[in-house]
Amino acid sequence: MSYTELFGLTKDSTENIGETRNAWRGAMAVWVILEKKYLPKFIPDWAIGLGGTKQEEGYSRTSTFGENSKMGEIWGLINDSRLSRSEKIVLASTFDNVLAKVDTIDQVLLAFREFNGETSLREQADVIEQAIKGNPELIAIGWNQTSVNGDTWGTENLNEETEEYTGYNIETGTRHWFLIEEIDKSEENSIKDLA
Repeated sequence: MSYTELFGLTKDSTENIGETRNAWRGAMAVWVILEKKYLPKFIPDWAIGLGGTKQEEGYSRTSTFGENSKMGEIWGLINDSRLSRSEKIVLASTFDNVLAKVDTIDQVLLAFREFNGETSLREQADVIEQAIKGNPELIAIGWNQTSVNGDTWGTENLNEETEEYTGYNIETGTRHWFLIEEIDKSEENSIKDLA
């Protein structure tokens, strides 16, 4: 069964701090909840004329793939003024390469606990809180929204001597961005190219 992985990053290493099952209760649930709340009903071209209950309810943009994907409409909600700050924090936490600094994690935990809907966010908040209490060296938290992707933070930087991976190095790595800092910037401008 798939799961959402959570990672704790120190100055020079990364550790898996826990997971929440099923990954469908993570990013996918967040996307569908926000889609239903803020976007108009979606009916793909192939479904037009089919009728039935599904036609009345609409379909999810999460079911679209490739060049016809409509996921950008959901991710684009990050710049929608109708979303609360907490909803923007939650949505941004589902994007690739995002990290939350431990010194801003209280905002993330609050947003996760405030978010309405059937998700694993409260469980994720508990995992994060326990990890931070247990390891004062943690400086950031990262996510792999679905285990089917493989390990996004822990399988970088192979130590040739020990033949073990030390994980992503927050000091030398360049692919990450910080969640709260980008949300703060977005209050003045749009968040671009993060999804």
